[in-house]
Amino acid sequence: MKAIVLERLHADHYRYEALLCILDRQLHIAACEEIPDYRLLARLCHYLTRQPEEWHHRVEDALFEHLAARHPDSRDTLEVLVVEHRRITTYGRELEAAFHRMADETPGAEADANLRNLALAFSELYHHHLHTENRHIFPLIERQVPARALDGMTSGFPLDSPAEGSPSFQLLYRQIADNRTGLRLGHGEQADFCPLCDAKPA
Repeated sequence: MKAIVLERLHADHYRYEALLCILDRQLHIAACEEIPDYRLLARLCHYLTRQPEEWHHRVEDALFEHLAARHPDSRDTLEVLVVEHRRITTYGRELEAAFHRMADETPGAEADANLRNLALAFSELYHHHLHTENRHIFPLIERQVPARALDGMTSGFPLDSPAEGSPSFQLLYRQIADNRTGLRLGHGEQADFCPLCDAKPA
């Protein structure tokens, strides 16, 4: 049986990947020399940065420390992942502030190359980070640490308040679902579905 804490971490990752897909679609719009939704980009970066800080990264850091003691060969990879947690926070906060400024001050202007490149670096880092944890580290944790021990280790972290119920996520979800924003690709094109709300083109 999978540990409850790992089920929660996987659920968070699924949500992050859906939001990153929508962020990538907005960046594609910017690359097409069109105007992305800067307010949406700011909220995406806010959630993808602040929500992991509240719970997710702290739990992972605790699990990584325990895994490193049991499986020393994984220590180098785990140290890189912990550093990436800090980089995700740094890039995400910088992007959130920049997109807020664009939304407030120059909503009709194209994003400059430096901002687009930083956003692409953030997205690529985030995707690679999630892939490493999902495909390599989480399965290793499952093999090395019994489920009961895992849930006992994280007893200090509340699991009864799912992140999808938070006001910040609900606001973001409604903005994406109500406006069908997750379908936009640029040049008037739409994706086949929204990865967050499963909306399809009309």
